[in-house]
Amino acid sequence: MDLTVGYISLCVVFGIVSVITQDVDHKVYNLTIRMPNVISPRPDALVCHGIKLDPEETYVVSYIPHASADVAHHMMVFGCILPASHEPSWLCNENHEDFETEVCGKGEKQVVFAWALDAPSFQFPDGVGLRLSGTTGVNYIVIQLHYKHIFPPGRTDNSGVTLQMTRERQPKQAGFYVIGTHGYIPPKQRAFTMETACKYENEYPIYPIGYRTHSHNLGVVTSGYRIRDGTWIEIGRMSPQLPETFYNVTNHVEVRPGDVLAARCTMNSVKRTHNTHIGPTNADEMCNFYVLYYTYWKPNLQAQFCFRNAQDFHWNDYFENIPDTASSLVGIKGVDKVRKMFDLHPPLAPSSRLWHDTM
Repeated sequence: MDLTVGYISLCVVFGIVSVITQDVDHKVYNLTIRMPNVISPRPDALVCHGIKLDPEETYVVSYIPHASADVAHHMMVFGCILPASHEPSWLCNENHEDFETEVCGKGEKQVVFAWALDAPSFQFPDGVGLRLSGTTGVNYIVIQLHYKHIFPPGRTDNSGVTLQMTRERQPKQAGFYVIGTHGYIPPKQRAFTMETACKYENEYPIYPIGYRTHSHNLGVVTSGYRIRDGTWIEIGRMSPQLPETFYNVTNHVEVRPGDVLAARCTMNSVKRTHNTHIGPTNADEMCNFYVLYYTYWKPNLQAQFCFRNAQDFHWNDYFENIPDTASSLVGIKGVDKVRKMFDLHPPLAPSSRLWHDTM
């Protein structure tokens, strides 16, 4: 998006300066939120910083990340009614047994953006925007950085994100549907699958336009599908070891009430000697498939979640016609890096139950 800056203002929040630039002609403005020169006090530190939004209804139309994979495992951008703290920054999700807390101080946190592995900027299609402020309950933006290492004395960080926004109501509202698993990955597994699926039960249809995969060190490939009347259509398939941006969907489909959304993460734990549990630290794992969609539904949206226990839930118990490519790297650009990382040369023999010679 070509922006010609009309004016610049400074918004002081929690004692921190956030930069807002306005494009008068196109009615688009930039809200840049950066960490206030924070430190990482330990490996795997999760640090948050919040900013209060203008109360008028707005729509995010583009995201520009300002972060490096050398510094952070990932960055999450959440919407909150209230932040968990009004300090300039705070350690959030410190309680690893309950890592859904300490980002927002009231109500559920809403997904606004997610970034990892030097993913590039992302722009919604024309006429699509993520609604914030107004009556949405998203009164604050909180950015959360998951830092890799403890910082040496004197080092600080100001990573963050620029949200390109407009106050013009968009005809199509964007939302997130997050599919994932609980559970653990046993050690010495070359292709352990974690599977999940839920029936879509909202009264309105959605139209996926992007997807993002997220795992830590064991994730080889993650795939997502819409299932209708026994027919599987791929929404997306990507290795979480590649830049974790929102990629264009493989197929443009409608998801309507009664359809099923499903995802599989294929994990390689050959180098591990113990169970690796789903959790927030880099030594743990995650199995997430984010569906970014638009809908013509006018009321406010909430992020939706579908999580299953990987030890108890298996596609074979519920579905037929499972795609042979669900654990395949075929067709994914940049997979030589992934194959080298997991020593996948040569691929598994055709007799393998999960990975085929097409991988």
